[in-house]
Amino acid sequence: MNRILFIVSMALLMVATSCKEKEKKQIELLTKENQALRNESQAKDSTINGFFEMLNEIESNLAEIKVKENLISKNTTNGTELKKDVREQINEDIKTINELMTKNKRTIQYLNSKLKESNLKVAEFEKMIAQTTQTIEERDAEISVLKDKLSQMDFSVTILNAQVDTLNIEKAQLTETVNKQVETINTAYYAFGTKKELELNKIIDKTGGFLGLGKTSKLKNDFNISYFTKVDISKLSSIPLSGKKVKVITVHPTDSYKLVTNQEGITERIEIIDADKFWSASKYLVLIVEQ
Repeated sequence: MNRILFIVSMALLMVATSCKEKEKKQIELLTKENQALRNESQAKDSTINGFFEMLNEIESNLAEIKVKENLISKNTTNGTELKKDVREQINEDIKTINELMTKNKRTIQYLNSKLKESNLKVAEFEKMIAQTTQTIEERDAEISVLKDKLSQMDFSVTILNAQVDTLNIEKAQLTETVNKQVETINTAYYAFGTKKELELNKIIDKTGGFLGLGKTSKLKNDFNISYFTKVDISKLSSIPLSGKKVKVITVHPTDSYKLVTNQEGITERIEIIDADKFWSASKYLVLIVEQ
């Protein structure tokens, strides 16, 4: 009788533990999805703040350019022969103007491209970019008139348009940097296999449970990254699979993907419905595939 009572007690305990584990998993999943959405919102806020910082820098550059334009105009209005130090200062000011204008154009081009990539619809911000672009074009026209005037005063055209080679190099370096940043943003990794394969290759381990029951698999803290496949998330829409039972181990919002099965009940692939949302919580995807 005692043995029966013990078995019944253990069975009830197992059921209770199982229910609690299910509730715990649901709570953990909702918490992680909520955090993923918060991270996405914070990322958008950070992006917008970065855009405004760039616009403020352009405005600061334009103000500095205007000051130098006025100084050059002031030094060249009296019609007298310019002293050597004045001509040298004008050359330096023109060089600075060239550099700042190139930087402004480069930044506004970058802002426009990143705004399109981010899919952010901020009317006020788009209006500010348009106004800033117009101001840059107007200032560019003013500088062109000023350079024509200086060239008539025997200033070297080469000096007036100096830094072209240097700026091209800087542009190439900036392009390389931006490309690397974009590549980093778009890079993710995935791995799948049986539970045993993933454990042997140091991808997952077990955690939780009571008396050996209810243990769940999770991504190891010191996982073996060489086992993962590197992908470009901007080009990845699905990953081929083949298993009767497929389980997503890593954290990804459930409404951002779906597991597609055939008529025999075999899961053939995972389709990523919303890439930005899917990879927002983790750039690593791990799936257990059981045959």
